[in-house]
Amino acid sequence: MNATDQAKSCKAGYTILRRMDYPSPCIKFKSEANPHSWKRYGDYYPSKAERDRSMKRLLQSNDIIED
Repeated sequence: MNATDQAKSCKAGYTILRRMDYPSPCIKFKSEANPHSWKRYGDYYPSKAERDRSMKRLLQSNDIIED
């Protein structure tokens, strides 16, 4: 999925999540409010496992997808 596809998905009402490891484990997102730039979702996580558990919970929603 490229940036144009991501912007189209956001304008259709989806939120896109991405796992990031640097500088610390975190989740970045794009949404209808910011379809062209990644923003950090919440705070940094103490471990990758904790971040992954949060991602799993978030992805249960029908309007949230992972990049």
